[in-house]
Amino acid sequence: MKLAWKQIIVALTVGALLGGFATLKCPLARHGWDHNPEKFHQKMMEEFSSKLNLNAEQKEKISSILKDTQAKMEVLRKETHPKFREIRDSSRAQIREILNPEQQKEFDILDAKMNSRFEKWRGKSGSREEKS
Repeated sequence: MKLAWKQIIVALTVGALLGGFATLKCPLARHGWDHNPEKFHQKMMEEFSSKLNLNAEQKEKISSILKDTQAKMEVLRKETHPKFREIRDSSRAQIREILNPEQQKEFDILDAKMNSRFEKWRGKSGSREEKS
């Protein structure tokens, strides 16, 4: 029975971590990033221009670098996001297996709340996330 309690503690810890990540405030928000790459690009260019006193040629080159970087990051996100989702879904399934039916119902409610917070944080209404 001790092993079961250890598994439950591990499961709750994993759940808390998943929920904690879902409630973190994005550090890029202070730069005006609201899950809109164009708006982020514009804000970064404004900040660079004002604080670094860029000339027209520098602005053009930096803008090109930011656009290229954003495209590369989007490709990386599309490659890795399904892997993260697979790991997250696997951990949730393992947690559910440990729980009794009543606990599973409560876990499903907690899981839905965590998902809701995460979706809100990501700005799901304007999310770039692909559906699988």
